Amino acid sequence: MSIFNSDVPLVVLKSLFMKYDKDGNGSLTMDELKIMAQDNFGMNKTKAEAFIMLVDKDGNQRVTFQEFYDWLKSGDRFSNIDDCSRFHYVSKAMDMFKKFDKDGSGRLERAEVHELLLSIGARREQLDAGLKAIDKGGDGTVSFSEFLDYLNWLPRD
Repeated sequence: MSIFNSDVPLVVLKSLFMKYDKDGNGSLTMDELKIMAQDNFGMNKTKAEAFIMLVDKDGNQRVTFQEFYDWLKSGDRFSNIDDCSRFHYVSKAMDMFKKFDKDGSGRLERAEVHELLLSIGARREQLDAGLKAIDKGGDGTVSFSEFLDYLNWLPRD
C-alpha cells in the first residue's frame, strides 16, 4: 500500500478512481470503493470497511475524487489501517458508530447521537451541547470522521 505516496502523479490517481467509477458520475459508491480497496490495496473485508469509513469524510456513502485525493495526500493515509494498534481503535470506533447508526445512513442523526451520549453517561440536559461539540460541520448530524475526531483515540500526524 505504500506505493501510493504523496509523489504519485494526479493523472495516475484519477485513472485509478475512474477505473472503479462504473457509472461515470464522478463519485464512488460504497460497493465500488470496497472493490477498489480489496483489488488494488489487498485489503480484507474488515479493513476495506474501515478504509471506506475513513475516506468518506462527509458520511454521505459516496466518495468523490476530492475526498479520495485529500485522504491519500493526508498524513495518515494507510497508517490507520496498516498499523495494528491504530486499526484496533478504528475498528472499535466503527463498531460503536454502526451500533448507533440505526438507519445505516452513514451519519448519526440527532436522536442517534443522543442515544450514544446517554449510553456513556451524559445527562439529558447535556445532549444538545454534546451534539454541537461533536458535529463540527454544524449540519445536525455526525459523520464517522467527526465521531473519530471526537473520540480522540488516534494520534495526529
